Amino acid sequence: MYQFTGFTQDDFNVFLIPEFHDRMSALRTHIRPKLAMIGEDLAPKLSDFLHHSIYPHTASHARRRVNPPDDTWVSFSRNERGYKRFAHFEVGITLDYVFVRYVVKPEGEDDKPLLLKYLKNSGMESFHLADPSPIYWYRDDHGVDPLPIDQITPEILPKIIQHTAIKSHGFTVGITLPRTDSVAGKAELITRCYNAIVHLSPLYLATVPSEAMSK
Repeated sequence: MYQFTGFTQDDFNVFLIPEFHDRMSALRTHIRPKLAMIGEDLAPKLSDFLHHSIYPHTASHARRRVNPPDDTWVSFSRNERGYKRFAHFEVGITLDYVFVRYVVKPEGEDDKPLLLKYLKNSGMESFHLADPSPIYWYRDDHGVDPLPIDQITPEILPKIIQHTAIKSHGFTVGITLPRTDSVAGKAELITRCYNAIVHLSPLYLATVPSEAMSK
């Protein structure tokens, strides 16, 4: 039985609050506890599936002082202390949708070399992923410029690799679930997110060092 019971329309509307302190307060009060529940519900299932310990980390946005965030998330990392240095998964919420993503951030120096090697060696097979929802490659880890992976061609792939190789860039692939989708408002969202992560997992499994898998 899951702790998480679903997002409400009021939860999505938090991102309409214009004032920094008001939005941050609403995120802390209404959204962060739900993301923490998602983390506690999903992490054991992902640990079992991936055969190594997975730890949830709920975003705090502690460094922000002026502009309120347009999205927020709970991440799932193999490291107990953090997630930014490592390939990880994110389940999050923004104004219009819930998202599930595989992410290597620009700070992900531990796993980015393996990701680049995998993309170069596997080529188009890297994007042979399937999910009931469309899967997108994004220009950054906040869902900018979505490109459906079924539109990635042998001509586009080298550009994605070049983009990823830049020190200030990362790599993000994932799905979105519209706020109007009934599953977003139910505990069933946990199962839906788990299944999406399973479908994205070939990228993760190919870019996590073998020694991490044994922990």
